[in-house]
Amino acid sequence: MTAPKRVWLKPYSVNGTGIRLLDYRPVSPGLFEVSRWFTFFFLPIAPIGSWVIRPGTSETVGLGSNFHFEIVGVRPLQWLRVLRTYAMAIIALAPVGLMLWWLGDRRATSIELTLLLASLAWMLAWLLVGEFRRARIFKAEPAQPLP
Repeated sequence: MTAPKRVWLKPYSVNGTGIRLLDYRPVSPGLFEVSRWFTFFFLPIAPIGSWVIRPGTSETVGLGSNFHFEIVGVRPLQWLRVLRTYAMAIIALAPVGLMLWWLGDRRATSIELTLLLASLAWMLAWLLVGEFRRARIFKAEPAQPLP
């Protein structure tokens, strides 16, 4: 397993749109296999590739976070993991989509509005759980600054 000589499409996103690392899987102590995805408002659109990384530190900058890591190697995409990532997105979005379909053009009753808000909360909870899990991986001690 060798690290790439040049990184094409570095992970960078604004408000969940851009290139993100998703589906962290431990491969050995301190190493994770991750999939690179093009995302649009946190929704996975297209897989780009897989890396094995050694997580470093994370820092919060404004409303975003910077995650530092070392690329240890490149792996081919595993299509089962790609399908799993799409399935997770569908599970998060399905309740909202079903409620909007159910309502159609008519005005929502109070119970339907409550269900719509609950489905939005479900989607937000999925997003927050994913972000929390990723942030836990990057809890390494801060590196010493270079002289």
